Amino acid sequence: MLPEKTLARRNFLKGIAAAGAGLASGMGSAPALLGQKSPNDVIGVAAIGLGIQGHRLMQYAQSTPKAEVRVLCDLYQGNVARGKRLCTNPQVRVVHEWEKVMEDPAIDAVIIATPDFWHAPMVIAAAQAKKDIYVEKGWCTNLEDAKKMRQAVKDNKVVMQLGHHYNSAPTYTKAREIFRSGALGKLPLIRTYIDRSGIRPMWKFYTDYDILDMPADAGPNTIDWDRWIANAPKRPFDAERFFTWRCYWDYGTGIAGDVMSHVWDGVNMIVGMGIPDTAMTQGSLYFWTGDREVPDQWTVLFDYPRQNMGLSFSCGFHSNHIGETTQLLGRDMTMEVGPRKCRTFSPEWKPEYQLKVKKAEELAWQFGLEPQDAVVLPDYEYKPGEITVTSHMQDFLDCTRTRAVPRCGVDRAFEEIATIMMSVESFKKGRKVHWDTVKEAIL
Repeated sequence: MLPEKTLARRNFLKGIAAAGAGLASGMGSAPALLGQKSPNDVIGVAAIGLGIQGHRLMQYAQSTPKAEVRVLCDLYQGNVARGKRLCTNPQVRVVHEWEKVMEDPAIDAVIIATPDFWHAPMVIAAAQAKKDIYVEKGWCTNLEDAKKMRQAVKDNKVVMQLGHHYNSAPTYTKAREIFRSGALGKLPLIRTYIDRSGIRPMWKFYTDYDILDMPADAGPNTIDWDRWIANAPKRPFDAERFFTWRCYWDYGTGIAGDVMSHVWDGVNMIVGMGIPDTAMTQGSLYFWTGDREVPDQWTVLFDYPRQNMGLSFSCGFHSNHIGETTQLLGRDMTMEVGPRKCRTFSPEWKPEYQLKVKKAEELAWQFGLEPQDAVVLPDYEYKPGEITVTSHMQDFLDCTRTRAVPRCGVDRAFEEIATIMMSVESFKKGRKVHWDTVKEAIL
C-alpha cells in the first residue's frame, strides 16, 4: 500500500490534469496530457533573442512563480549585456550558439524572440529536444516550414504558445463571451484597422522602441553577422538589416506578419473562423519609400463564404487618425474591441437607435459642433477589473505543468501563418488567392 502522502500527491496531480483538461475544453481544444510536472518544480527557461521583445519576455518569465531564467542567448553583445543586467538569476549563463540551448538538460522551456526567419529551425529543434516553446509571432515565413513545425510539435507532444497576447487580454476574453452568447446575430462583416506613425518611420527602432539611433558599438566585433545571416541569402555585414529586419522580405513578412497578424488572430480568438477561403491584398510604398523593401501600406480582404462573412484589414504608417480597432458589425449588435476596450452598440438601423443619434446631434449642435461629431454612447463598455485573466506567459508556464493546450497553441499558429502567407502571396502575385483545404496549399 502506498503511503498516505504519496496517494495525496498523486490525487493532487490528477486534479491539476483534470483542471487543465477542463480549461482546454473551454477553449475549444483537447488537452495534450503527458506526464505532469509537480507544481513545486521550478521550470528552467532559456531566452533566445534578447532584443526589443525578447528582453521583455525574459522579464515576464522570471516574474512568474516557479520559473527561473537559466540561459541567455543573443548575437549582439549589447543585448546580452542588457539581458544579464535585467535577469534576476545571478547564476544565469550566456550561450552564444542557440543549438547548445536545445542540448541543455537544465532547460525545460525556451522563449524564441528572434527575427521571424529563424523561428522555424529553432521551434523544430526545440520540439525534437522535448523543450516546451514560447515563440513570437509571426510563426514563420513560409507555409512549408509551418507544416514541419506543426509536425515536430505534435510528434514530440510539447507545449507551444504563439506570442499573440490578445488571447490573454480581458477585453478580448469578454468580446468572445459576448460573441458566443449570440447577441450580435448574423455577422456578415468584420473590419480591422491599425494606423501607426511617428516622427521617424515605423520599424526604424533599434534595441528598443524608443531607441531611434543605431547603437554606437554596433559592428562586426559586437554582432555575429555570419551566424545571423546563416538562414538567409548571404550578403556583407549590414547592421541596419540586423536591427531593422522587419523592413526586408528576406527576414519577415512585412505588415502581414508583424501587424495584421495581431488583429486577425484576435478576431480568430473571438470568432474561431480559421483560415480564409480567399485573400486579396493591395499594398505599396506610398510614404516611407526610401528605407525599406516591404510596403508601408497594406489592405486585405478575406472571404469566408461558409460563414457568410468577410473580414477586412487596413494599415498605414503615415497617420495615427484611426489608431487600432476591430469592429464586429453584427446585424443585431455592433461590437468594438481592442487591447483596452470592449464595447457594444444597438443596431443602428433600428428606429430607437436613430432617436439616440438625433439627441446626440442636438447636443453637439449646442456646443457648436457639426452633426457628424455627435457621439452615441455604447450600451455596454468594459470596465477594468471586470474579468481576470492570467498573463500569456503565465498561461504558457501553467501549461508546461498541466500539459494542457495553451491559449494560442500549434493549430492556431498554423491558421495564423496560413492567413499571413495568403495575404503575402496575393500581394506578390497581384491577384486573389485561394486556400485548398485538402492540400493545405495556396492557389
